[in-house]
Order: sequence, then C-alpha cells, then structure tokens
Amino acid sequence: MSYDHAGSVQKEEYVFNDTTFGATTVTHNMIGPKGCTGFVRDIMVDVATSLVGTTTVPEIDVGTSSADSTYGRYRLGTTAILGYATGIHRASQEAITGNPPRNLQDFAHHVELDGYPLDANFRAWGGRIPKDTNFVITDLAGTGGTPAGGGLVKVLIDWHGISFQ
Repeated sequence: MSYDHAGSVQKEEYVFNDTTFGATTVTHNMIGPKGCTGFVRDIMVDVATSLVGTTTVPEIDVGTSSADSTYGRYRLGTTAILGYATGIHRASQEAITGNPPRNLQDFAHHVELDGYPLDANFRAWGGRIPKDTNFVITDLAGTGGTPAGGGLVKVLIDWHGISFQ
C-alpha cells in the first residue's frame, strides 16, 4: 500500500480501440483511484475510418452512465453534422476557451473539459468525477444517414486527493 499526499495529482490514461463506434455505441465502465476526485483533461481520437453522422456526429462522453457527458465531452466533427476525416484529433487542440474549465461551443457542446460546466458559484467543480464513484466512457455513435467510422480513443483524467493503493 502506498500513500500519496493530499493535493497530489495522479494521471491516468484510458485507451480503447473501438474501431466501429461511428456506427455502434460502445461503453466502458470505470472507477478512479480510491479517495480521489477526477477531472477530464483531454480526449484524443486517431480516426482510422472517416466519421459519419448526418444528424449528429459521433462523440466521446465521460459521465455517470452510457451517453451521459457530465464529466467531459468531445463531439467528433467540424460541425454538429459533419464528422472528422482520418487522422489525429485532440479536444485540447481545438479553438477552446476558458482556463479552466476549457470548452468550445462553436456548435453545441463541441468540447467540454476540466469540470465544465461551472457550478452555481462559478467554480470548475460542476463536472468533476466524485471520489469512489463509478463513471462511464462512451464512444457514442453518430445518428442519421449511415453512421460510420472509428479509431483509437484516449481519455486523460487527473485524479486529485489522497489515494490508498
């Protein structure tokens, strides 16, 4: 067992090779280190097959259940209906605002990181992952037309607090 000092940060990277999430929703049930609170710091996708969704583009959500984005979100398109082509796409490389929480609303909920949205006291704690709480990373399928696409997904989360391992 090890003891991390209060205020320390433990970084974890969650990696999934969900090659069909453009057409099929895939969920991953997770839990963070015991006693720590989490913040989604970045979401990356190496798109191997162009993403299609003519009503909504595919997205990566981090939340309380499948398709919930309470803790973080990255909608994978240049608009709400035009998905990304092949290549690397990273939420933190978009034209985001806020520091923290970083977000981009060029179309609704394009990027939401670092605990976005702010809580009632304008703190970036509205979207934190509570300690000792299950959370879900969802590779959400696009909708409309013939949804397609996929690739390698990485979600980076900073865990703050005392951790007993």
